[in-house]
Amino acid sequence: MAPATGVDFPGAATVFRLRRDVYAPDGQRISKQIVHGITSLTSTAAEIARHVRTHWWIENKVHWVRDVLFGEDTHHAWLGSVAHAMAALRNLTIALIRLAGHSRIKQVMERHHADKMLIPALLNASQP
Repeated sequence: MAPATGVDFPGAATVFRLRRDVYAPDGQRISKQIVHGITSLTSTAAEIARHVRTHWWIENKVHWVRDVLFGEDTHHAWLGSVAHAMAALRNLTIALIRLAGHSRIKQVMERHHADKMLIPALLNASQP
C-alpha cells in the first residue's frame, strides 16, 4: 500500500497490491494471483482489505447466483421490457428462497426443479 502520488487517475489517494490464494478443500494451494488497485480511500491496509472482501461478498451472494444459476449473461431476452421483467422474476425468486431461510440457493433450486410440489411450501415459508 502506498500513496497514489503521481497517479493520473481522478481522486486517486492510495494504490495497493493484493495477493489472492485459492485452495482446494484438502488445503493444497491451487493458484496465486497478484492484483493491483487504486482507491480514493486513505485507509489502513486492513480497512482496504475489508472493502475488497465486502465487494466479493456482494459479487458471490448476488451476481454469481444471477449469472451462473439463472444464466442471466447468456439469456437472449432483450426485446422491449422482457429483460427487465426476467431480472425482476430472478430477483423475486432469490428473495423468496432467502426469506424462507435458505442460504444454499443452488441446492434449493435443484431440489425444487426435481420436485415441483415443494414450491408451495417454499412460498409459504417465505411469508413473514
